[in-house]
Amino acid sequence: MTSSFWRLALAAAHRDTPALPPEERPAWAAVAEALTQQPLPPGEAWLLLAEGLMAPHPGHFVQALREGGVLSRWLPEVAALFGVPELCDLPTPVDVGEHLLALLEETARADAPLPVRLAALTHALGKAGTPREIWPSHYKHEQRAHELLARLSVRFAWPVATLALSRVAIDELERVHRASDLRAGAITALLERLDAPGQPERFEQLLQLCTCDFAAYPGHRPEDYPKAPRLRRALAAYLATAVDGLDPETAQQRRAEAVHHALRGPTMLPTAP
Repeated sequence: MTSSFWRLALAAAHRDTPALPPEERPAWAAVAEALTQQPLPPGEAWLLLAEGLMAPHPGHFVQALREGGVLSRWLPEVAALFGVPELCDLPTPVDVGEHLLALLEETARADAPLPVRLAALTHALGKAGTPREIWPSHYKHEQRAHELLARLSVRFAWPVATLALSRVAIDELERVHRASDLRAGAITALLERLDAPGQPERFEQLLQLCTCDFAAYPGHRPEDYPKAPRLRRALAAYLATAVDGLDPETAQQRRAEAVHHALRGPTMLPTAP
């Protein structure tokens, strides 16, 4: 079962089309049944998931799992996202699961590393548990997502190092999307909460994830996303501000003033939806 599952899943991750060939369906059905009886060992499950996410078409990988009847048995937390609406800047809500597929494809186009692709897969998990009566809003989905991520990380034996960005993305992705609406003090607090000065690589990975998320919506392009360069300018101003000898409150105020001046300069990009 393991070898056939591996072959089918990775073949889908390398196809240019998400459609599942009809001749593969019996094999997928057999895999789905076998997974019900005997789940993959955690180590093998992680290796297959990581390889599928790092393939040229991770969205097609997940779509094949879904069409083949495997996603609901192997990754039910992800399968549950399909059919759930969420708000965006389009006239009507979008399907969370369908957007996830587009987001994964964007991470591949951006040649994103594995932590970014894993965070793309997991950041919206909590939206599947939103009560239907408040759709398309998703109040407190972050708390639910953290609980699901913790369980998944055990079931798949995910390396701890790959999970840091996933945890940050659950809480901060939507806040980054709102960066154009935030005052300098709030942006300064965001940079400190993200530990952007201390972990610049993770900060850049979060910006890459947010750019891909923006570009995954219809009519959007990654080059039109203004929040990433805005936050990079804010971080540069933050780091360039001398605060030696100042108490924490004064230091934060001084940095917020520097961020304010950096973001109101002539290079500031127009706000995008």
